[in-house]
Amino acid sequence: YVDDTSGAEFASKVSFYEPYQKLMPSKQVALLRLWDKLGIPHKEKKQVSGSPLTIIGIDVDPNAMTLALSVTARSDLINELRFWGSRPSGRSSGAFPVRRWQSLAGWANWAFNVYPLLRPCLNNVYPKLRGKQAPNQSVWINNVIRDDLNWAADRIENSTGVHLMRSTAWDP
Repeated sequence: YVDDTSGAEFASKVSFYEPYQKLMPSKQVALLRLWDKLGIPHKEKKQVSGSPLTIIGIDVDPNAMTLALSVTARSDLINELRFWGSRPSGRSSGAFPVRRWQSLAGWANWAFNVYPLLRPCLNNVYPKLRGKQAPNQSVWINNVIRDDLNWAADRIENSTGVHLMRSTAWDP
Protein backbone atom coordinates (compact mmCIF):
# COMPACT_ATOMS: atom_id res chain seq x y z
CA TYR A 1 0.00 0.00 0.00
CA VAL A 2 1.04 3.61 -0.35
CA ASP A 3 0.86 5.91 2.63
CA ASP A 4 2.56 8.90 1.05
CA THR A 5 0.78 12.07 0.06
CA SER A 6 2.29 15.10 -1.57
CA GLY A 7 1.08 18.54 -2.46
CA ALA A 8 2.11 22.13 -2.98
CA GLU A 9 1.73 25.19 -0.80
CA PHE A 10 3.16 28.69 -0.87
CA ALA A 11 6.11 29.03 1.52
CA SER A 12 4.38 31.95 3.24
CA LYS A 13 1.25 29.93 4.10
CA VAL A 14 2.04 28.13 7.34
CA SER A 15 -0.03 27.03 10.33
CA PHE A 16 0.88 25.75 13.75
CA TYR A 17 0.28 22.03 14.26
CA GLU A 18 -0.21 21.46 17.96
CA PRO A 19 0.73 17.76 18.31
CA TYR A 20 4.15 18.37 16.73
CA GLN A 21 4.55 21.85 18.24
CA LYS A 22 5.77 23.43 15.02
CA LEU A 23 4.82 25.51 12.01
CA MET A 24 4.08 23.53 8.87
CA PRO A 25 2.53 24.26 5.45
CA SER A 26 -1.16 25.07 5.98
CA LYS A 27 -2.47 22.41 3.61
CA GLN A 28 -0.34 19.79 5.34
CA VAL A 29 -1.68 20.86 8.73
CA ALA A 30 -5.25 20.64 7.40
CA LEU A 31 -4.62 17.09 6.18
CA LEU A 32 -3.01 16.04 9.48
CA ARG A 33 -5.96 17.47 11.42
CA LEU A 34 -8.34 15.49 9.19
CA TRP A 35 -6.31 12.34 9.80
CA ASP A 36 -6.43 13.04 13.54
CA LYS A 37 -10.25 13.32 13.44
CA LEU A 38 -10.50 10.09 11.44
CA GLY A 39 -8.03 8.29 13.70
CA ILE A 40 -5.50 7.73 10.93
CA PRO A 41 -2.03 7.36 12.48
CA HIS A 42 0.93 9.35 11.16
CA LYS A 43 4.50 9.95 12.20
CA GLU A 44 6.22 13.29 12.57
CA LYS A 45 9.39 12.10 10.82
CA LYS A 46 7.38 11.45 7.65
CA GLN A 47 5.88 14.95 7.60
CA VAL A 48 8.47 16.69 5.48
CA SER A 49 8.24 19.94 3.61
CA GLY A 50 10.53 22.47 2.05
CA SER A 51 12.85 22.60 -0.87
CA PRO A 52 14.54 20.45 -1.86
CA LEU A 53 12.83 17.32 -0.60
CA THR A 54 14.62 13.99 -0.64
CA ILE A 55 12.33 11.33 -2.09
CA ILE A 56 13.73 7.80 -2.53
CA GLY A 57 17.19 9.35 -2.25
CA ILE A 58 16.59 11.90 -5.00
CA ASP A 59 16.63 15.63 -4.27
CA VAL A 60 13.42 17.08 -5.69
CA ASP A 61 13.36 20.88 -5.88
CA PRO A 62 9.78 21.92 -6.66
CA ASN A 63 10.76 25.59 -6.94
CA ALA A 64 13.54 25.06 -9.47
CA MET A 65 11.65 22.10 -11.01
CA THR A 66 14.73 19.86 -10.82
CA LEU A 67 15.56 16.30 -9.87
CA ALA A 68 19.12 15.53 -8.81
CA LEU A 69 21.13 13.07 -6.79
CA SER A 70 22.61 14.40 -3.58
CA VAL A 71 26.29 15.32 -3.79
CA THR A 72 27.22 12.20 -1.82
CA ALA A 73 25.01 9.82 -3.82
CA ARG A 74 26.26 11.30 -7.10
CA SER A 75 29.90 11.00 -6.02
CA ASP A 76 29.41 7.43 -4.77
CA LEU A 77 27.74 6.41 -8.03
CA ILE A 78 30.47 7.99 -10.17
CA ASN A 79 33.16 6.28 -8.07
CA GLU A 80 31.44 2.91 -8.44
CA LEU A 81 31.05 3.32 -12.20
CA ARG A 82 34.72 4.34 -12.47
CA PHE A 83 35.73 1.32 -10.39
CA TRP A 84 33.86 -1.00 -12.75
CA GLY A 85 35.16 0.92 -15.75
CA SER A 86 38.82 0.66 -14.77
CA ARG A 87 41.12 -1.94 -16.23
CA PRO A 88 42.11 -4.62 -13.69
CA SER A 89 45.32 -4.08 -11.78
CA GLY A 90 47.70 -6.88 -10.94
CA ARG A 91 45.63 -7.76 -7.85
CA SER A 92 42.23 -7.76 -9.52
CA SER A 93 40.97 -10.53 -11.74
CA GLY A 94 38.32 -8.45 -13.53
CA ALA A 95 35.60 -10.85 -12.40
CA PHE A 96 32.82 -10.08 -9.94
CA PRO A 97 30.17 -12.24 -8.23
CA VAL A 98 26.69 -12.18 -9.76
CA ARG A 99 25.30 -10.44 -6.66
CA ARG A 100 27.79 -7.59 -7.21
CA TRP A 101 26.67 -7.26 -10.85
CA GLN A 102 23.04 -7.21 -9.71
CA SER A 103 23.82 -4.53 -7.15
CA LEU A 104 25.45 -2.37 -9.83
CA ALA A 105 22.47 -2.82 -12.16
CA GLY A 106 20.01 -1.97 -9.39
CA TRP A 107 21.94 1.13 -8.40
CA ALA A 108 22.13 2.28 -12.02
CA ASN A 109 18.41 1.66 -12.52
CA TRP A 110 17.64 3.81 -9.48
CA ALA A 111 19.87 6.57 -10.90
CA PHE A 112 17.95 6.44 -14.19
CA ASN A 113 15.17 8.33 -12.36
CA VAL A 114 17.49 11.34 -12.62
CA TYR A 115 19.55 10.32 -15.66
CA PRO A 116 17.03 8.54 -17.92
CA LEU A 117 19.13 8.88 -21.06
CA LEU A 118 21.88 6.74 -19.53
CA ARG A 119 19.86 3.53 -19.81
CA PRO A 120 22.03 2.23 -22.68
CA CYS A 121 24.97 1.87 -20.28
CA LEU A 122 23.45 -1.41 -19.05
CA ASN A 123 22.65 -2.84 -22.49
CA ASN A 124 25.67 -5.15 -22.35
CA VAL A 125 25.34 -5.99 -18.66
CA TYR A 126 22.08 -7.90 -18.93
CA PRO A 127 23.26 -10.41 -21.55
CA LYS A 128 26.35 -10.99 -19.39
CA LEU A 129 24.12 -12.04 -16.48
CA ARG A 130 21.69 -14.12 -18.51
CA GLY A 131 21.43 -17.64 -17.11
CA LYS A 132 23.59 -16.90 -14.06
CA GLN A 133 21.73 -18.06 -10.95
CA ALA A 134 24.37 -18.57 -8.24
CA PRO A 135 24.95 -15.29 -6.37
CA ASN A 136 28.63 -16.08 -5.80
CA GLN A 137 29.35 -17.16 -9.37
CA SER A 138 32.11 -15.04 -10.88
CA VAL A 139 31.33 -13.19 -14.09
CA TRP A 140 34.08 -11.51 -16.09
CA ILE A 141 33.72 -7.91 -17.16
CA ASN A 142 34.76 -6.97 -20.69
CA ASN A 143 36.03 -3.75 -22.22
CA VAL A 144 32.71 -2.97 -23.90
CA ILE A 145 30.98 -2.89 -20.51
CA ARG A 146 33.84 -0.87 -19.03
CA ASP A 147 33.47 1.67 -21.83
CA ASP A 148 29.70 1.84 -21.33
CA LEU A 149 30.07 2.47 -17.59
CA ASN A 150 32.77 5.10 -18.10
CA TRP A 151 30.50 6.77 -20.67
CA ALA A 152 27.75 6.92 -18.04
CA ALA A 153 30.13 8.29 -15.39
CA ASP A 154 31.28 11.01 -17.82
CA ARG A 155 27.68 12.07 -18.44
CA ILE A 156 26.83 12.12 -14.74
CA GLU A 157 29.89 14.24 -13.96
CA ASN A 158 28.70 16.83 -16.48
CA SER A 159 25.02 16.75 -15.53
CA THR A 160 23.13 18.80 -12.99
CA GLY A 161 20.16 16.44 -13.08
CA VAL A 162 16.80 16.82 -14.77
CA HIS A 163 15.49 20.34 -15.30
CA LEU A 164 11.81 19.71 -15.93
CA MET A 165 11.09 23.05 -17.53
CA ARG A 166 14.00 22.58 -19.96
CA SER A 167 13.37 18.91 -20.71
CA THR A 168 11.83 18.67 -24.14
CA ALA A 169 13.00 15.20 -25.11
CA TRP A 170 11.36 12.59 -22.92
CA ASP A 171 12.58 9.69 -25.00
CA PRO A 172 16.14 8.72 -26.00
